[in-house]
Amino acid sequence: MFIVKRNEQKIENTWKTEDIFKDEAAFLACLDTCKELGNELCDYDGKLEDASNLLSFLKGYEKLTCLLDDCLGYSSLLSDQDTADAHHQELKGKANALAVEIFTKLSFSDVQIMKIENLESFYASEPILERYRVYLEEVCRLKEHVLSQTEEKLMASSSLMQDTPYSIFGMLNNADLKFEDAIDSKGNKHTLTTGTFIHMLEQEDEVLRESAYRNFYAGYGSMIHTLAACLNGQTNQLKFNSTARKYASSLECAVDANNVSPRVYEQLIETVHKNIHVLHKYMRVRKEVMKKDKLHMYDLYVPMVNECNVPVSFEQAKEDVLHSIQLYGTEYAKVYERGLNSRWIDVYENEGKRSGAYSSGQRVHPFVLMNFANSLDTEFTLAHEMGHAMHSYMSTKYQAPLDRHYKIFVAEVASTCNEALLMDYLRKQNLDPKFQAYLINHFMEQFRTTLFRQCMFAEFEKIINEKTANNEVLTSDTLNQIYADLNKFYYGEDVIVDDEISMEWARIPHFYMNFYVYQYATGFSAAMALSQKLLHGTQADIEAYLSFLKSGCTKSPVELLRMAGVDMASPKPIEDAIELFDSLIDEFESIMK
Repeated sequence: MFIVKRNEQKIENTWKTEDIFKDEAAFLACLDTCKELGNELCDYDGKLEDASNLLSFLKGYEKLTCLLDDCLGYSSLLSDQDTADAHHQELKGKANALAVEIFTKLSFSDVQIMKIENLESFYASEPILERYRVYLEEVCRLKEHVLSQTEEKLMASSSLMQDTPYSIFGMLNNADLKFEDAIDSKGNKHTLTTGTFIHMLEQEDEVLRESAYRNFYAGYGSMIHTLAACLNGQTNQLKFNSTARKYASSLECAVDANNVSPRVYEQLIETVHKNIHVLHKYMRVRKEVMKKDKLHMYDLYVPMVNECNVPVSFEQAKEDVLHSIQLYGTEYAKVYERGLNSRWIDVYENEGKRSGAYSSGQRVHPFVLMNFANSLDTEFTLAHEMGHAMHSYMSTKYQAPLDRHYKIFVAEVASTCNEALLMDYLRKQNLDPKFQAYLINHFMEQFRTTLFRQCMFAEFEKIINEKTANNEVLTSDTLNQIYADLNKFYYGEDVIVDDEISMEWARIPHFYMNFYVYQYATGFSAAMALSQKLLHGTQADIEAYLSFLKSGCTKSPVELLRMAGVDMASPKPIEDAIELFDSLIDEFESIMK
């Protein structure tokens, strides 16, 4: 498989960063403007106990954050399209360094806002302050965990240093790490990268799958001690932050940033543990359908219904995802179509491009990074990332700049909900039993990889942070053993847990994202419940969901989801999702027999 260089990509398949800044000169000029604004806002230090001064400060701060978002987003997009481009890395570094410098200088603001005894009187004397009520209430909510003004300045200045573990991992993973070619059953070589790995595991050729699997983890194995040191550094910086801010644990510190109780995290793991037999049942069915005595980890991604495993072009994928979201109405559909066809998306893999996929919710419009591989899996990834993009678009359109960024806890709901709508659409297009089984296979894999596997990731993250809290060093041997034990529990006796899979932790970027992964599982569960309401409920259900998309961070995540129609404070959405998974296994098994 040949991987093109960045300058060989067709322009129509790349994102249009000029929509943010027309050129690098405009970007650099905006950085200068941000620096000037930051310096001007420093004049309000010690003056925020006056309502008019607070209003003036917040107006300037709002403008500053908008411009900084533009600079950080623009430079990050350029960096991710080719991580080996040193110049773009330098631009990203400049933007990040300036952001740290500015927020270090402005760290006085939260401390001084918390000292205001009667904010309600401020709203009365300066009614325009109502625009900033949600922001001010969120600042005050964290009062007991905010330090002195001097200490907050020190904490802010350390943020670049604390990002070092993730930066090192990113460079190793995206730019430096190379793999031996995978060899198929005919002796042909295939270029193996972080972008092609899963695609190779989806192939019917078992020789190719095993070769890709062994060579891929051999690459990570060659740097396993360095990667363990990176992750050890990550958990220690989380420990430092949580201790400094008077939290009982790194987990509590992380979830409180999103105004979520640690109980939601723990409840997810407990509920999955109680129902782990359903995943074991799926592994048994997969083993029987594939006619295996035991499953290897490189057998888990290959479709069990090979006859329908046909390529999906990007044009076909765009057509399908657009059809699938029509129930949202005209406004949503028109913007969605514009996004598909106006270079919001960077479509295909190239050398040095960041692996995976994401949506970046910029003010001008969202941008979507893809590594589209002409497969059903990446068609669903397109639906997923465009779900994120539309959530960002709606929140940005309907909320003030300081309220537009929805909390991470709800981030995976809109994306996964749109995957469920695509699944429903595709199943209705072809009623052939084999094709139905093929799609159900894909749907079941979403349950395995998004609910169960992400829960396993969350449990791994919880365990390693607890070890760091107890002053244990995370060596590669320790991490490998924890990860192997979790795989044995989650996948059961029908799956061989080999040495390679014990190193999978080393390639997961989300372990550097501060307890992010559990939200894939909770978001998936919420999305399954909401998608059923959208597909089988009333127009009122659709309107409630659209209101959720428009709400940004104006309420707590759990409150926003209740407004949309699902209660994540309860285990029921997770239980219902697993029950749906169980029914899909039965339906699939019935078709295959």
